[in-house]
Amino acid sequence: MTILAFTRQKCPELAAFLEGCCSAPLSFEGDHPNYHSSQNHIHLWGLEWWADRLPWIDLQYRLDFVEEIVRRWRIRLKGLPPYREKGYRLYLYEDLAPTISVVAETPYGFPYPGEPTFVAQRRDIMALYVERSWRANFEFEEFAVGPDALLAAIDKAAGSISNPTANALGLKVGALRILIEQMGLDREVNQIRKKYKRRPAQFREETDFHKYRVHEQKIEPGYA
Repeated sequence: MTILAFTRQKCPELAAFLEGCCSAPLSFEGDHPNYHSSQNHIHLWGLEWWADRLPWIDLQYRLDFVEEIVRRWRIRLKGLPPYREKGYRLYLYEDLAPTISVVAETPYGFPYPGEPTFVAQRRDIMALYVERSWRANFEFEEFAVGPDALLAAIDKAAGSISNPTANALGLKVGALRILIEQMGLDREVNQIRKKYKRRPAQFREETDFHKYRVHEQKIEPGYA
């Protein structure tokens, strides 16, 4: 049984999140890999949100979850321009939730700022989240609203992500901004803000002193 079929049986909502990760748009516009990563990164917040509630989500399941995304992405990447001439770099790195990203190979090499520690296996990243509560990272105890409802609340508030929207969701403004970033909704939020002629919002940025662990896989051009 595939992990997607297993997850559909156990938790259809998590299965939908996994399918969304596997089929997320991938883009390699721009010369710098930071541009690629800004389009092609996914915080696996949904996995960790459900892990707080479902005891069968263990280290092996987390690894299988990531490997399914990697498997599906590798198939899809063959149909994109960097496949023949450049190849790719695939990342799994430490954040509030584990984060997966892919960039095209460029002269700039490793794309991220801060102080990375490279690890040998994806297991070394996913093991960091075993027995760690995702919601414990935030200022609030519980948040049951999904991304669609969060975006609907922002749309109802004409793109505002300030106090009225946060209060309507039972959050503080800082918590709302963190959720937008960790749910990977920054682009969608800014699209809503553009519709209401608001300037783009800037979300959490890495600093030069940010320390994190990362797994890097280089994928050669024309791979089988």
